[in-house]
Amino acid sequence: MELLATIKEISNKAARELVASARDFSLDRALAPVAPNLAALNSEISGYLASESATSRQVIDHVMDSGGKRIRPALYFFVCRMLGYRGEHLLPIAAVTEFVHAASLLHDDVVDDSTLRRNKPTPNTIWGDEAAVLTGDLIYARASEMMADTGSLEIVKLFARAIRLMSEGELLQLENVFNARLSTDTYLKILNCKTAVLIAAACRSAGVLGGATEDQRAALSRFGELTGVAFQLIDDALDYLSSSERFGKPTLADLKEGKITMPVILLRDLCAGSDQERIAGMLDHETVDGRLSVDDLNWIAGLVEKHGTALKTIELATSYTIEAVQCLAIFPDSPERDDLESLAMKLVRRFN
Repeated sequence: MELLATIKEISNKAARELVASARDFSLDRALAPVAPNLAALNSEISGYLASESATSRQVIDHVMDSGGKRIRPALYFFVCRMLGYRGEHLLPIAAVTEFVHAASLLHDDVVDDSTLRRNKPTPNTIWGDEAAVLTGDLIYARASEMMADTGSLEIVKLFARAIRLMSEGELLQLENVFNARLSTDTYLKILNCKTAVLIAAACRSAGVLGGATEDQRAALSRFGELTGVAFQLIDDALDYLSSSERFGKPTLADLKEGKITMPVILLRDLCAGSDQERIAGMLDHETVDGRLSVDDLNWIAGLVEKHGTALKTIELATSYTIEAVQCLAIFPDSPERDDLESLAMKLVRRFN
């Protein structure tokens, strides 16, 4: 109830104004300062993944040409830019951040039996589960080699920890499928493990390469963690607000799979009486057969809209982002720091 109390004063009107204000922002414009870095990464990234297997080559090309914005390496580039780092490991560690993310998606799509990502068939639906999992393992292994090439034990440990926690997050999420009583703390732990730890590792690794002090590295980790939680909160909100044509995955995908996210947690706490009991019954693994009917999905989505809990989730994500930006105060004022702050704010308003 503490979380609900934090945001209970948010009105639907204010939240909708927040959504409308996103039209004033452009993600491409926010990424412009590191556009040359991202272009260089896109040019080189597949070359880092040499493979003798034709199947893995096809899977790698499919994944690396998925059309994503490469947000994790972008944040890493922005931090490197703020610190003035342009050394030999600039591109390889950017690739590592993307490789760890891509490998996790290959594995997650198999676990979730996903068929679509960014409006493209997932590799497991084209080449099979075995090829997807093994290619994910190959990508993890190559990323580990590239971490070690830096000669920095801290960087190796950062990404190794991230990979471990990402796996634990996926397992924790699996344990809580159709868990109507999922706590806010457990939900946020899942978010932290699945998304935030990798972004934190990317930001701190830039600090290591850029010669930041220990206090600055800690601030970069915290910045990345908070930005990552906000990023995933927005994803969870968009599952109720977006269309598959705009965001590349079917709407209500999480709910169909029994994944309880913040819009439903808030809804569960806001509803009273029969509605609350009906939600609990629908999302209880002991009483459901592992699926929800279209009518059930639409009913819950209607309540989310009625109570504005997806919009409240966006507002909550904004509060995390504001705290993240405050972490950067340890660095001197500069245009490069301003650009990093602007990107963080855009990521929480990326629904235009």
